[in-house]
Amino acid sequence: TTTTTTTTERQGKEKGKKRYGNMAKGTDFLSPKAVANRQKMKGLQKLKFYCQLCEKQCRDQNGFKQHCSSESHLRQVAVFGQNSGRFVRGYSEQFLSNFLDMMAVSHRNTRIKATVAYNEYIANKTHVHMNATKWTTLTEFVKYLGREKLCEIEETPKGWFITYKPRDKEEQLRERMELEKKQKEEEEEMRTANLLARQIAKQNKKREGGDEKEEERKADAIDLEDGGREKINLHVAGGVSASENGEKKRKEMVDSGVDEMFSNIGSRNRKAKGEDGKALKKRKRLKWMRRTNIICRKTETKEKGTVVRVNLDDCEADVKLKESCSITENVNEDEFEPVCPGVGGKCVVVRNHDFVGEEGKVLGVDANTGEVTIESFKRGIQFKANSSDVARLAT
Repeated sequence: TTTTTTTTERQGKEKGKKRYGNMAKGTDFLSPKAVANRQKMKGLQKLKFYCQLCEKQCRDQNGFKQHCSSESHLRQVAVFGQNSGRFVRGYSEQFLSNFLDMMAVSHRNTRIKATVAYNEYIANKTHVHMNATKWTTLTEFVKYLGREKLCEIEETPKGWFITYKPRDKEEQLRERMELEKKQKEEEEEMRTANLLARQIAKQNKKREGGDEKEEERKADAIDLEDGGREKINLHVAGGVSASENGEKKRKEMVDSGVDEMFSNIGSRNRKAKGEDGKALKKRKRLKWMRRTNIICRKTETKEKGTVVRVNLDDCEADVKLKESCSITENVNEDEFEPVCPGVGGKCVVVRNHDFVGEEGKVLGVDANTGEVTIESFKRGIQFKANSSDVARLAT
């Protein structure tokens, strides 16, 4: 009877294995043990059981010990020992980059506690752990951010607070353009001041030279007057005395000297006025017609034309009109206006913008505000400008 029972149990176990496979051993994917293991792997595990070199998280101390004695881990340790500084530097740069990216997305321009930001960063299972970087504590990392001016840090009784204020490439480009524009304006002011100083010095020098000549003429006239006062009682033929002849000659010389002096002063004043007018004309700058191959039109007749010549030194520009096929020299900018192209046309910003001189393509036109969206050829960025400040490029 016992033998028959044992044989029956053995046959039942074999049938169970055929029907359910190896579920009794817990190796099946849907077995309770397999499900429990996957549940344990979800979420964060203990940091002391994580291997940064192999990027492997172990569940317990026994698993971590077995991993440390594995062949793959020993190979990674050997590679790390050859150049440990490079590994630490690489992990530090990756940790800093990932942390700042998380701050830029989640807490942009926001004051937040450092521990809260760090807890949000380590919520990602695949994050670079701080024990693999050159920073041993969170406080040391926060101080590094403040020292390198990457974030604004503040120490309070409640702990460290950080504020991340990133600057986009467009903002950096705008600041650089504003700085360059300010430098150009300062240089232009200095150049204008030097030109005025030279003109004033030149006029003063000429005026001083004229005053010296005038003083010499007055001195000569006084000498002649003093010499004429001496009366000589010599009678000549015709009954005219020598003193009367000397007095007559003296008056003629004084009158001629005074006339010459006033004529020189008048010519000098006319010359000075002419030089001042030339200087003022030279100091007048072109407002927007500062390059060739741009399309413009007359404000009165709406006749279009192309700028064919620009002389920035003499502040002159020539325009070739399309209908009459004639070239107008030394045009007045106030009589013309730039022509804005349509969508897809090539254009250039000519005035009243931070990106003056920037060439690009028109992506869209806002009929309500009159602004156009431009994509820069050189920088690859998009910006907006007023349609009256944009001119179409001639093909």
